[in-house]
Amino acid sequence: RRKRWAVDVLVNNAGVLAQGSFVDLTPESQQQIIDLNIRGLTAMLSAFLPDMVRRAARGSVGRVLNVASIAAFQPVPTLATYAASKAYVLSLTESLAEELKDSGVTVTALCPGITATHMLSAAKDANDKVGRIPGFLVGDVNEVARQGFDACMKGEVICVPGAINRAAMIAS
Repeated sequence: RRKRWAVDVLVNNAGVLAQGSFVDLTPESQQQIIDLNIRGLTAMLSAFLPDMVRRAARGSVGRVLNVASIAAFQPVPTLATYAASKAYVLSLTESLAEELKDSGVTVTALCPGITATHMLSAAKDANDKVGRIPGFLVGDVNEVARQGFDACMKGEVICVPGAINRAAMIAS
């Protein structure tokens, strides 16, 4: 007999970016961003949400945390495809949160700003200007994760960690 695993909390945190002028990036690079940030995230939701909703109808609770970005709120030159892919994540999250509002399953978009992760380290290696970002603008990965998880468990739809990021989102 095959054992089925039940997923109560899904953290959809895969993401890649390529920095540079859109016309200078290869079509393959653009497609990699779309494939992981959009197709991969959507595939995970398609794989796990139906069962979460079925189990929630029997009293279980489901939580989804989709990691978007502060870039989801405005166009970002030299990160055009990345920002657009994260806008997709935010829009899909808001749509699903509304669709599922009475189902017992909640969907949250975590929209961090610049955060001290491997992605930031790679961006610094690729672009000297990234290394000059003031430290107060770089979020602590553990704090960002904690705020995102807390928002997810409370069923909030959007979480933008950090006062500076929230101000930037509102200004956009």
